[in-house]
Amino acid sequence: MSITQCMTSSFKAEVLSAQHNFSALIRNITGQDVFKIALYSAATASLDATTTVYTTVGEITGTGYTAGGQTLTVTQTPTTTGTPTTTAYIDFADVSWTGATFSADGALIYNSTNGNKSVAVLNFGSTKTVSVGTFTINFPAAGTGSAIVEIE
Repeated sequence: MSITQCMTSSFKAEVLSAQHNFSALIRNITGQDVFKIALYSAATASLDATTTVYTTVGEITGTGYTAGGQTLTVTQTPTTTGTPTTTAYIDFADVSWTGATFSADGALIYNSTNGNKSVAVLNFGSTKTVSVGTFTINFPAAGTGSAIVEIE
């Protein structure tokens, strides 16, 4: 089993057909979609570019963690601000699990409003463990070349 960091292939195609709403108003719908992040173990999960939807297979369990993960807050709606201005990106606020005891190797960002469709797979580079503490995912700064989700 493995976790390969990537933007999923299905997400790339779905963005072009307006299936993911990161903004407050798009597709004549008021309000953005709800995006979530779930945590996984590399020992039991297979996540990569072919991952199309959220799955419970390989999702971690432990104190302070609920299946399905946590809701993300979009802090930077789609923009092309920066250099080069040909790159579009979004950003999420950091997310934390408190009173937590568990280990995780990676995560899946997915759209829970739209059929739990996948967005991106994150690989933490090693197993991250917390014991009766706070587990935090710090997203990189919003900007060209650093945003967690960007399209060049």
